Amino acid sequence: MKRGRTAIFVLAGVVAAGIVGWLAGSSIESPADIAARTGPPKPSLILARAERRPLSTTVVTRGTARFGSPQVLSLASSTFKDGPQIITSLPAQGTGIKEGEVLLTVSGRPVFLLGGAQPSYRDLGPGIVGVDVRQLEAALSRLGFNPGPIDGRFDQATAAAVAALYHRAGFEPVDASEEDLASIRPRAAELVAGSRAEAGVQVPADEVLFAINPPVRVAERSIAVGDERANPLMTVTDAVVAIDGSLPLDEARLVTSGMRVQIDEPDLGIEATGVVSRVAQAPGTDGVDGFHVYFAIVVNGGPAGIVGASVRITIPIETTGGPVLTVPVSALSLSADGSTRVQKVARDSLVEVVLVDPGLSAAGFVEVTPKAGTLEPGDMVVIGFEEGSGSAAPLETPAR
Repeated sequence: MKRGRTAIFVLAGVVAAGIVGWLAGSSIESPADIAARTGPPKPSLILARAERRPLSTTVVTRGTARFGSPQVLSLASSTFKDGPQIITSLPAQGTGIKEGEVLLTVSGRPVFLLGGAQPSYRDLGPGIVGVDVRQLEAALSRLGFNPGPIDGRFDQATAAAVAALYHRAGFEPVDASEEDLASIRPRAAELVAGSRAEAGVQVPADEVLFAINPPVRVAERSIAVGDERANPLMTVTDAVVAIDGSLPLDEARLVTSGMRVQIDEPDLGIEATGVVSRVAQAPGTDGVDGFHVYFAIVVNGGPAGIVGASVRITIPIETTGGPVLTVPVSALSLSADGSTRVQKVARDSLVEVVLVDPGLSAAGFVEVTPKAGTLEPGDMVVIGFEEGSGSAAPLETPAR
């Protein structure tokens, strides 16, 4: 009886020990088990869509718009006039004056605006020869008059064209006799060939003003009606709107004359285009500091409100010229052999490698041309990885 009781206790102890061992074993993990349970989850793919879009690299800066090419106009003296000369009419500030129009009157006589770089400096008449005569003939020809050959010789055809100019404006030209000319003829007329005027229609030096590239716009008047004539008369600009701007040294080397630009200022409703007309050869010119380079733009047209406004200027440096196949820059990677590749996710969720030739890169995208494999707009490409459950995480870029 005692032996049976002992056997029962031994059996119970074995069972209890087994249970305790089982419980202890189930709660203890090996290092491998712990690593497997606590390790990072399989990374998931971050995807973006291949798409067609135009690309361009740009320089963006600001500038102030103005009317271009200021010129200060002064009036020469004429041997035909003596005594005080009084301003009898004058254009208002902002007035546009075309070539061949009367810019102002002095003591009732007209002052015609003509195009040319050579200032008027002497009276002209039949027999006079020179660059100033050629300039006069060219202006008369542009205005539809016939001055004869544009040869720099004031002949009877030139005189007839001058008379027609005056008559069209409602004035009589100066028609001097030999007696009139003899009393005022300068000494140089007898000493220098081509300087002696003969009788006939004359052009007094103070009745023509030559300006570069008319039409012009009156920017500022230095005199008023009723004043005695004095120089300068006024400052004029051309009718073209220009923009002054500056560029940092590293960007200035990218910009050259002739480049097309976009101009805008949304708050003012300004939107226009233009062309770079000049880039300074060195920094620190035209009122900018030594760390910037001055440049100028000619605006196509003159949008309302642009003159005097600070506007944004966008200069495309390089462009694809139209939509091209692109992927985000982060989609590109280099293979061991130096080739460039893109990883494309196929419809069966397998990742395919597509070898590509990269092109222009701008705004976070790069132009690609497949060279081994296929890549079409809409295909999903890998641009990175993130911790997750293992499922792909598409990040779609908006189509444009």
